[in-house]
Order: sequence, then structure tokens, then C-alpha cells
Amino acid sequence: MGEYAVHKNIASQIVDGAKIAIVMDYPTVNEVRLNKILAGDYLLGKVCKLAGIQLEECMLTHVFQRRPAQENLQNFFHKRSEYKALCKTTEWRSPYPSSTMGFLKQETQPHLERLYKEINDAKPNVVIALGAVSLWALTGYDKIGTYRGALISSNTSHINDEIKIVPSYALSSVSKNYALRSIVYSDFKKALREADTKDIVNIERELWIEPSINDLDKFKQDFIRRDNAKHPLAFDIETAGGQITCIGFAPSSTHAIVVPFTYGYWKKDDETKAWDWVKELLEDERITKVAQNQSYDVSWLTYKKNINVKGIVHDTMHAQHALQPEMEKGLGFLGSIYTNEGAWKTLAKFSHSTKADE
Repeated sequence: MGEYAVHKNIASQIVDGAKIAIVMDYPTVNEVRLNKILAGDYLLGKVCKLAGIQLEECMLTHVFQRRPAQENLQNFFHKRSEYKALCKTTEWRSPYPSSTMGFLKQETQPHLERLYKEINDAKPNVVIALGAVSLWALTGYDKIGTYRGALISSNTSHINDEIKIVPSYALSSVSKNYALRSIVYSDFKKALREADTKDIVNIERELWIEPSINDLDKFKQDFIRRDNAKHPLAFDIETAGGQITCIGFAPSSTHAIVVPFTYGYWKKDDETKAWDWVKELLEDERITKVAQNQSYDVSWLTYKKNINVKGIVHDTMHAQHALQPEMEKGLGFLGSIYTNEGAWKTLAKFSHSTKADE
């Protein structure tokens, strides 16, 4: 069975006009044994049914149509040291980006060439990438824990048209961890919502990220209101090295300002004015507020700056705990479940936040 499984390719399920494509890393033992994609697998069908997706209407395929030897994906890749040595003795160079496993072997390249042809021919509106290898093949990224649930564009020249990608966990991981099922279900629901159009619809937002003192005053005057119960002011702090490094404020889903407190950003007098601005906002109980892990933020603001936060009416971390106690509660995770925002933590080159909700 071992050699048979390794060398047998499992054909894709190609559906004309499919709006959704589901890409998996490589076939399961049952798929090889029964010589059919998803044979003997009930989990994907169950998730699709719960999410409202008709599995028979989806394109189904794998990055690699055969199982790797010893079930080790590393056998499809050159380690970096191997690839470096190979480049010294041959003219061949991998046309694909490296992954954490290294560079794709030349003899394995036809699998990716076939995958890209299938997607280019099918032209689905959205692709669900199940697993780190699927994510890598379609975007060049391979950190599934970072990008899972984000709505991102295919980031490879091998796919002709930009296609929406929704990464999620591999089925093998889900079958071993029941808690992942509700997460994958949420990702499939997101893919279904995106299946009617090829376009990624980005909400136009106004973000103030390097404000002056005048900017702070103008932002408050233009966008922050008292008696704002219907639209509470969201705030969130970041900390590093025992200090508050920035505070973000969002009075709506389309406007936000970040007040930096990193070393050297403000002149001394201006930094005092900036903290006074923050204090005035947070201590005004007529401005209702929403926080994420308020016990952390409030304790830091009280201890470090003697700011007594008033007017908090909602905490997204507490709400998530009440709604889904078995799921994660960090802000990045909540964003991946309830919004179409990308993995915004990756936008910063360096991040050393020690906040407890990350």
C-alpha cells in the first residue's frame, strides 16, 4: 500500500462554471485506496453542508495529486542547503518561491503547473485553500496560523487573473482537533459570501497614523461625539518594553486614528499634550466606549498614566467568550472570523507587542 499510495495520482473534480474551488495539500489514504477525490471523507461534506455550500458544484483538487513518501511533505522539497548546493552544479532554478520547507524539487513542479492550469481554466470566484501548502501554492505565504480566515488575493504570476483566496486549516488538522471545526465552518461561510463576485470589495477608510497635535484636535472635532451610544468609541492600546507604545481610537468603521508614544515621536511638550488629549477622551463618561480585553488596557492606563477610563459599555473579548467559549478571543482572530480584513499584524515589519489578547 505504501508505494502504491505514493505513486498514484488522484484526479481533480472539475465542474464547469464552479464559483468555488477547494484546494487541499495532498490526497488522503482513503482517496488513494478508492481512487477518487474525497472518497471516504465525510468531514468536508459536513462542513460544506453546514455552511450552505453544494460540494458537488465546487471544483476540488490538490496541490500534489499524490501522497509524499513517508507522508512527509519535505520529500517534495529541497532543503535550503540542498538547493544552494544544487545551484552550484546545475543551471536549473526553481520558478516558485521558497517555503519554510525549502524549494520545490524539479520533478515535483508538474503538480503546480497542473494546479495553475486547472484554476486558470476554471476561473472560480474564490478559492478555499485548506492547509499551509495550499496557501503557499496560491499566494507564496505559508503561515496558515497567520493568514487563516483572511480574504487575500492570489499572489502568484502563475495564476492569470487575481483570485480571492480564503485560507483555512487542513482537514487532517481539523479531524484531530474538534475545536477547529467551528473555525473552518466560519471560513467556509466567508467563502460562500464571496462566491458571487470575483472582486474584493474594500471598504474605503480614513486612517490617521502619524498625527500632529493639530491633527488630534481636528479628529476629535470632526469625528468624536458625546452621547454616542449607538456608535461607541473603540479604543485599544499596544505595549512593549514595559511602556504603552500607541493607542488607537475608532469612532466608526471608516475612521480611526493611532496616537504613537514610541521614543522620539513627539517633542517633550507635545507628548504631554498628546497624553492630555487621550486622558480627556477616556475619562469623559459621556463618550461611550468599547474595548478588547479592557482589564488589560484599563490597568495599564491607570498604572502608567493615572488615566481613569470611564464609559465602557462593551468588551469584544468578553462577548466572544460568552458566544464561543471554546474559541480564541484575540483581536486578530476575531477580525478573521467576523470581518474580511487581512492579517494586519503582518503589515508591521516588527511587532513586539506583549498585550495579553494577542
